[in-house]
Amino acid sequence: MRANNPKYISFCVGVFIMLFTFSVSAQDTNEPKIGLVLSGGGAKGFAHIGVLKVIDSLGIKIDHIAGTSMGAIIGSLYASGYSGKQLDSIFKSINFNELINDEFSRNSKSLIERTNSERYAVSLPFDNFKVSLPSGLSRGQNVYSLLYKLMLHVKEVDDFNDLPIPFFCIATNIETGQPVIMEKGNLSQSVAASGAFPSLFQPVKIDNKIFIDGGVSNNYPIEELRAKDMDVIIGVDVKMI
Repeated sequence: MRANNPKYISFCVGVFIMLFTFSVSAQDTNEPKIGLVLSGGGAKGFAHIGVLKVIDSLGIKIDHIAGTSMGAIIGSLYASGYSGKQLDSIFKSINFNELINDEFSRNSKSLIERTNSERYAVSLPFDNFKVSLPSGLSRGQNVYSLLYKLMLHVKEVDDFNDLPIPFFCIATNIETGQPVIMEKGNLSQSVAASGAFPSLFQPVKIDNKIFIDGGVSNNYPIEELRAKDMDVIIGVDVKMI
C-alpha cells in the first residue's frame, strides 16, 4: 500500500538523492558526469516533476537527460531550461481533458465552424467511401501545440546536445517495432512521437517514417544514457512505483 502513497514516494526519492549527493561529495574534486533517465508511465509520469524539484533543491547539476513517453515530455522541458518548480506550476494549470481532446474552444471558432460542429453528435472519418475508425482518440494537435509553445525559446536548436542540458528521447518505429533514439530535428515533434501512446494518440510521421510511443520498445533507456559516458545515473522508473 505504501508504494502508492505520494508522500512515501517523495520520501524514498529524497533519501536516495541525499545519499547520492553524499557519495558524490566524498569523491575527489573531479566532478562526475551525472545523467538522468525518466521512464514512461502515463499519468504516473508527473512524479518526475517531484524528483526534479528535489534535484533542484539540492543543487545537483544534470549533464544529460534521457526520457521515454511522459519522461520525454518532462525531461525535454527540463532540458530546455525550465526548473522543476516552473514545470509544477505549468502542469497544475493545464486542463487535460481539453488537451487530449482535439476540439478548440467555441470562442476560437468561426460561426460556420461552430454551426457545423454542433450540428452532429458524432463524426467518423471515411476511407474510400467507407466509414473507418480513427487511428487514435486524439490527433495530438493540442499536445503538440502546447509543446511547441513551451519550446519556442529553443526552436532553432536542431541538435538536442545543444540544449541547456543535452537530451534524447526514445520513439518506436511502427514498421520495424524497433526503438529509435531521437536526438536531432524538431524537439517538440520528436517528443510528441515519443509520447504517441497507441489507441490514444495518432502516430507521428517524421521524414517519411511513422513513430509511436517509445514505451512500446524501450520504456527505460538507461543503457543508451550510460553509453553517453555518464559516471553516475539517477534513474526514475515510475512503472515500478
